[in-house]
Amino acid sequence: MFSVRCGLFLAACAPFFAQPAHAEEIVPLAGCYERVYDAAWLKGRPGQIVRRVTLFVAKTSVPQAPEDKQPILADATLAMHVGATAFSTLAACYWEKIGLVCNAALSAEETSLCKSKEDGVRDCRVSMTDAGSFGLAQKPEGLMLTVRERLEMLGPMDRSSFLYLSPDNVQNRAFLLAPAPEAVCKPPRK
Repeated sequence: MFSVRCGLFLAACAPFFAQPAHAEEIVPLAGCYERVYDAAWLKGRPGQIVRRVTLFVAKTSVPQAPEDKQPILADATLAMHVGATAFSTLAACYWEKIGLVCNAALSAEETSLCKSKEDGVRDCRVSMTDAGSFGLAQKPEGLMLTVRERLEMLGPMDRSSFLYLSPDNVQNRAFLLAPAPEAVCKPPRK
């Protein structure tokens, strides 16, 4: 009798201990998210440079290879606005403990290395080999986006500019996003 009860308990609780194995299992993180910071919010945080964030997460289009240690589950498109300028990156995301970790795409843009590694908009690159990463975790209030490693995002192509955010900068490292209509995450047609 004890072994039957124990087996039923383990079978009932298994979903709570398992990690998602397929993109279909991360549906709660898929979708469009946005956060627009109003003047009152920004007044209390003078060091925050990000004014608006949009994020679109979808099932990956990348096929899984047998040798993949961390299978890619989702693709993410992240855009952050500093003033009127939008900076963006594509990212490949895999599951880690309680959410997704997304590795930003490295831009092919050629320019000089920066002398400073401070956060902000630059016309140079902090690294030629690493675009950084961000994490996504579901919270009761929305989706928390957190800069894990210095994040590089490319600006408009005609300007050769980059936005850099560091996990050490309290005012520009974590963004609580709310679900938004999918149209918010689509780039405007030209």
